[in-house]
Amino acid sequence: MPQTITIPDDLYARLCSLARPFQDKEPADVIHRLVEDKTGTTLPSSATLPPIPASTGPGRIKERVPRERGATIDLGGVLIKALTVSDLCSQVMESLFARGHGSKILDLAPYSTSAKRYLFAKTPVHPNGNDFVVPVKCRSLYIETHKNYDQAIKQFARLSAKCDIKLTYKGT
Repeated sequence: MPQTITIPDDLYARLCSLARPFQDKEPADVIHRLVEDKTGTTLPSSATLPPIPASTGPGRIKERVPRERGATIDLGGVLIKALTVSDLCSQVMESLFARGHGSKILDLAPYSTSAKRYLFAKTPVHPNGNDFVVPVKCRSLYIETHKNYDQAIKQFARLSAKCDIKLTYKGT
């Protein structure tokens, strides 16, 4: 039976950064591979486990269209490949800092995307007082990553334009 573990956001972002595109579909795939590499032994594949029955209630999982997984963007000539929205947000933010735009970004914090939400802030709280839903810590900032790829890309394109860097979506 699968077990649930809780890991800090920064460790989850690191785990996502270790994932291999088109090969690792779930965090467990990355963990399996890392354990196998470290121990030299093969763990039982989750594919050998019996399938989980589809939900019979509203929003049946079996009938849903799968969500888009991953995105590739060009950030001013540098390709960034991300497997999750959280990974995308943290990689873009780290790249902006690495290019010397950290002070500009810190000056923009908190960065509003609407009257109710921030893209990033120094504390993981939106202007309406609600906590960030999926905060990812990046340097001294928290990024709200509870959004779809489309919104994340549009919001980071606006932010990167403030740093005179063009962000372009290239595909999955």
